Amino acid sequence: MKRLEVMLSFRFLRMLLVLTAINVSAAVLQAEERKPEQSAAALMQAEHAGRCVWKNFPGLSATLTISTDVARAQTTMQVTRDGVVQVQVPDGEEFKWVERALDSLVGHRLSDSEPVTNVEFADQQVDHPRGRLIRSVDPKEKSLWRVQGDTLTEVHRIGDQTRFIISVADVARNAEHKHLPQNFVVTTWENSSGQIKTVRQVHNEWTRVREFDLPARHTAITNRSDGTSVAHQIEFSDYKLFETTARAD
Repeated sequence: MKRLEVMLSFRFLRMLLVLTAINVSAAVLQAEERKPEQSAAALMQAEHAGRCVWKNFPGLSATLTISTDVARAQTTMQVTRDGVVQVQVPDGEEFKWVERALDSLVGHRLSDSEPVTNVEFADQQVDHPRGRLIRSVDPKEKSLWRVQGDTLTEVHRIGDQTRFIISVADVARNAEHKHLPQNFVVTTWENSSGQIKTVRQVHNEWTRVREFDLPARHTAITNRSDGTSVAHQIEFSDYKLFETTARAD
């Protein structure tokens, strides 16, 4: 009889523990549901704070190996501490993209712009797999951004004749867990017809030199509406960071 009472008490205790765990889980879920959503401005600030930037950048030099579908060349570049890219590339249409690519790679790491906070949510969809869509409240600003966590997953730019969307597949993370652009696609449409003009896929690789995360390889493949395709690549090597000197104010 006593054994039966012990068994019943044990079963009751186990049931009580299970019910308690269920109630705790339900309370946690309800608390999460009640947690206030971040504002559009807070999301933009979090994304801005999550970017990898070059602080106290001294300038650098590097060797570049440039490749396209039809040509290959090797050259050197220098980047001043203010982000001015100095590079000599061979003449010809096949190399005109190089300076634009370098300016973008360097410029985004040295950007000192403030986060865009004059914003609001562009729609009411809170469960989009790529995050919330955000727009500026300034009617002159024709851009939209989609933010998830501390990263931009989409950037929309709308011009008079064309518009494009940058769709970010994933980002790289450095030792400080700041994000760097890794894989993204740029799709450009013609406004008048709604037809896609180009689809450009970009892949970046990064390397750590002292405290700076520098590009190791940049690859871009562009497919055009006429059926043609072009591939561009820059490989970086022999990085040398300049000695830091005090700025004269």
